[in-house]
Amino acid sequence: MTMQANAPRPQRTSALAAMLRVIVTLVMFLVVFIVFLIAPLVALGIGYLAYLVARSRGSRTHAPAAVGNTPQASATGFGAGAS
Repeated sequence: MTMQANAPRPQRTSALAAMLRVIVTLVMFLVVFIVFLIAPLVALGIGYLAYLVARSRGSRTHAPAAVGNTPQASATGFGAGAS
């Protein structure tokens, strides 16, 4: 059985092509990394907007609050404590 030892293959890519490949790989990594960082923030923002819309719709269906200085309004308002 004979073994053939060939010389190593000559370099087929230039240094510029190799550098471009490294840059493209880093850009792809950054894009994926940033998407995974921003996606939860976007989901939280959408959830908060949905909460605000639901809260504003819910407050419109209630009767308007009593206006004036009536005992009922002052007894249920903020700061009605041991006075």
